[in-house]
Amino acid sequence: MDKAFETYSTLKEEVRRWQEERGSFWIERLSPVKVPPHYPIKELPEKAVLELCQRLNEVSNTVVSDSMLWETWNKFNSLQHVTNTELLSRLQIALCGVAKLFRETLPEMKKGSVNSQVRDDAGVSPTQSTTCPICGELAGISVLAPPNGRRYLHCSICGHEWLAKRIGCVHCGSEEASKLNYLHTEEYPGVEIIICQECWQYSKEYDLRVRNFADIEWETIRTLSLDYAAEKWLSEHAQLLERVQ
Repeated sequence: MDKAFETYSTLKEEVRRWQEERGSFWIERLSPVKVPPHYPIKELPEKAVLELCQRLNEVSNTVVSDSMLWETWNKFNSLQHVTNTELLSRLQIALCGVAKLFRETLPEMKKGSVNSQVRDDAGVSPTQSTTCPICGELAGISVLAPPNGRRYLHCSICGHEWLAKRIGCVHCGSEEASKLNYLHTEEYPGVEIIICQECWQYSKEYDLRVRNFADIEWETIRTLSLDYAAEKWLSEHAQLLERVQ
């Protein structure tokens, strides 16, 4: 895990450098849509994503031809299987890097970052929408902010957060307690998996009152064992239901 974090940190630092060096060039060539989502994932400039990905390949000491990169990108977009998982990971990090760059061009969206202790959401009503207003990605992560545990949905692509209802499934909105199950372990304090038996999906929630998570994306990777536990739970209970029926 230490080696994985070292690799992840190196790639994230290269993303930051690219944003500083090339951000203004790409921002000048893009205009946000007036209504959400302002920067839909499918409308992000492909050349920017691939340019950043090649930077990540270089710092990873990996040579990838432009044709191979385009082929992998097209497979990724069409939801086809990609055998080169390391290249796929760098491509996903590049996509997130571009999406976060454009998110920062919207002044009203800069408030309430992941670890903000003071969130400027006075007068804002919680929304039931699970779609990110920046890039259109569906949320699968939520955070509870100090000091009172207000709940925000977190976009794993561009990093934006928006105020949500305090309880309920982030996928279907069910608030029925008997349908919601919670998985957690002492190994990962402040992290919880919420399993919904209404829509048979799960989400991950981070309680920032318990621990100040510096990087939600890394924590999502580090706590993958909780995802595996949730998938196993869903599989086992689905089988039980089939036997009962």
